[in-house]
Amino acid sequence: FGCANIVPPQGGDRGSIPPVLLNVSPSHSTRNFTGKTIVFTFDEFVEVQNAQENVLVSPLPRLAPQVDFKLKTVTVRFKDSLETNTTYTIDFGKAVKDFTEGNPVRDFTYTFSTGRFIDSLELSGNVIMAETGKIDTTIIVMLHTSPQDSAVYKEKPRYIAKLDGKGNFHFRNLPPRT
Repeated sequence: FGCANIVPPQGGDRGSIPPVLLNVSPSHSTRNFTGKTIVFTFDEFVEVQNAQENVLVSPLPRLAPQVDFKLKTVTVRFKDSLETNTTYTIDFGKAVKDFTEGNPVRDFTYTFSTGRFIDSLELSGNVIMAETGKIDTTIIVMLHTSPQDSAVYKEKPRYIAKLDGKGNFHFRNLPPRT
């Protein structure tokens, strides 16, 4: 009765490998998408942190989609109708992390189209603060399709992108228009 020393298990070394995406339904680059739900399945338990701030959908839907997680799945549900013949990109940033260690899935994006093809134009650049010559990674770059100079104040942007650690932005899957 005095031999065993009862202690919690040590748990081993801290893991550093982020979750791996095993399946997505419908598949990446789906065309003629008509659904409202996309389900991502990972190899381990995951969580989504600050989805409203970290998950970007371009072009911006009228209502932000609902992003939920449970066990090994992340589900994105669109609350309103998607535009016809439009390519959408969901950028999760670093929002999806493994549940136990908090290792984020990096460069996690998903693309689909409500039309017959995936738009393929790109626009990239770099933002440097004019006053300081430094980079501010909290800036969000926006694209508007309206030619009106007041669109920046009166309308939601059509496309949005975050800056990376070096001040670079990159818009992908843009349609051929101004």
